[in-house]
Amino acid sequence: MAKAERPIDDLTTKDELSIDDLNLGPIGPWATQQQFRESKFFAELLNRLVTGRDMNICITAASSTGVGKTTLAAAVAILIDQHGWTADKASVADPQDYDYRYDHAPPGSCLILDEAEKAMDARRGMSSDSVNLSQTFATKRYRQVFSILTAPSKSWIDTRLGDDAADYWIQAQETDLGRIKGEAKCYRLKTNEHYEVSYSKRTETIHWPVLDDHEEFQKLDRRKRELLESDSERKYVDADSVDDLKEQAVESATKRQRRRIVKRLDDHPKLTQQEIADVFDLSKTRINQIANAD
Repeated sequence: MAKAERPIDDLTTKDELSIDDLNLGPIGPWATQQQFRESKFFAELLNRLVTGRDMNICITAASSTGVGKTTLAAAVAILIDQHGWTADKASVADPQDYDYRYDHAPPGSCLILDEAEKAMDARRGMSSDSVNLSQTFATKRYRQVFSILTAPSKSWIDTRLGDDAADYWIQAQETDLGRIKGEAKCYRLKTNEHYEVSYSKRTETIHWPVLDDHEEFQKLDRRKRELLESDSERKYVDADSVDDLKEQAVESATKRQRRRIVKRLDDHPKLTQQEIADVFDLSKTRINQIANAD
């Protein structure tokens, strides 16, 4: 029996479809902004998602703090993460926590390292136990995990991480009264290896959606406020995360011990870095990074 056709009046033509009529889930707030959908930044995001590549993004403020860096970082993460971004994928002033989460995140995830400068200030003078932020953020590029770092300025990033640590730099703007504007200048960062010169090219200005009612952003915002109010690295510990913290502490101790062993083996004149890499099931490049880290 032939399938009954719908009346012509009930059919919605392509021209009648509106983006507002579609259920786009968490990316809905972004998708409704035509200016962003047509941006070069969005186009490259899609390209990297489709081709299985990652992207490092640095977000800074144009002048003072309080212009929405964390909101912008969360908005971008919600857009990118293929598994659904949640607040537990953000580390606040804690590179070691970010390092742990990176090693356990599935490809297609998006992680945030927020308030990176506070982590550096808190760990100053503790080089033997602190996480090397430049290695943590700049060199972890092997799992197709997208990473977002918030910092006070591009010069701060260049000094501590190197000017080639990220693929994009997004600078959040403020109004004349110093308030959140919801607008950011977007720059593509590139390196000319022939001339050994790094440069930034401004691509466009983007706007980000309001996340005041987003449940996961609210969780991150509360955690960040608790951290800043306590003026401590980690005085917030959710009951559900105690087991994770125990496991993380064990892994951190194991990694520190491994770094010490690798450094000692690298000093042995009869061992090559490839031989050391084979023992630890790591790449030669990773062994070289560990051996030359402070």
